[in-house]
Amino acid sequence: MVLQSWDEIKGFQNEIATIMENSHTLDRISHSYIFEGPNGTKKRSTALLFAKSLLCTNPEGFNPCNECHNCRRVDSGNHPNLFYVRPLGKVIKKEQIQDLINEFSKASVEPGPRVYIIEEADKLNLTSANTLLKTMEEPGSEIYQVLITENYDALLKTIVSRAEILHFKPIDRSIIRRQLIENDIDKNIAAAISEYTVDMGSAIKIANDANMTGIIDLVTKIYHSFSTKSESPLLLFREQSNLILNDLELTDFFLTLMIIYEKDILNFQLRHLDDICFMDESDTIKQLSEKMSQKYIEENLSDMLSLKSRLKFNINNKLAFDKMLTCLERGYKYGTHCSSDSI
Repeated sequence: MVLQSWDEIKGFQNEIATIMENSHTLDRISHSYIFEGPNGTKKRSTALLFAKSLLCTNPEGFNPCNECHNCRRVDSGNHPNLFYVRPLGKVIKKEQIQDLINEFSKASVEPGPRVYIIEEADKLNLTSANTLLKTMEEPGSEIYQVLITENYDALLKTIVSRAEILHFKPIDRSIIRRQLIENDIDKNIAAAISEYTVDMGSAIKIANDANMTGIIDLVTKIYHSFSTKSESPLLLFREQSNLILNDLELTDFFLTLMIIYEKDILNFQLRHLDDICFMDESDTIKQLSEKMSQKYIEENLSDMLSLKSRLKFNINNKLAFDKMLTCLERGYKYGTHCSSDSI
């Protein structure tokens, strides 16, 4: 999703947008920024908007017009005054930074600021980082740089000391849920995805992945089967087990959603209604909360979380999930709990 104004950035990173707007108003735009924070927190989108704001020929305050020739070229990635540096393999090499310095030593193809964005800046090796340091000591009046990183501590302290650091926070789950719903994603699916990830890019990817949205549907069907006893949860799972168990990401996704649903049942019992994820499942959640004691639900969750921690090890996932579903079915049918050794 391309963001076109600082007001849009505020919807995800209000503090960052306010800092940037105030810096512009007070004429205190820094020549060197480090955008650091987890993946999916709009660091790259903010860096591109910053570049566009500087290069726009018809800005409104610090907002680009998004219509001029410069704005369109930034959007298409071919503005001659905007440069990108990305790792070649596992590192950013000295030669890449030297090429950048050589470019800036020449007369600009076009008048106006020049901006470079270094993605995954933590992958600068020692020689490339020291080469970059020279440009930061004397950046030039119309040269701006943005370093993007998820691993802030890996940057040289001398680089950090010469830049303004902006810390990007994980995006609030309610914002992710709202964005998905606004993009015509089913409310139940949007709620589940927003509980699973705070990475907006990953959330959109999941929402457009039929396999993953199918797993959300499977989890709700399994819990319905505990309530109505009309279908076997084991048979429901086995219809998709090959898909789920042959991909560790899908295995983790399925188990995480089972845990979220189980938490919803506990939250209903405790009357923590605002913490329920699957709000459209309230009837089923209510019925299941009446079939098992709080103690047994908490033990279910403990066992499921233990299984989640063991997924990365060499265990028989098929057997483990069969046991988990059998225990859950028995619990919601008879109000009892399997021993933790059963899962």
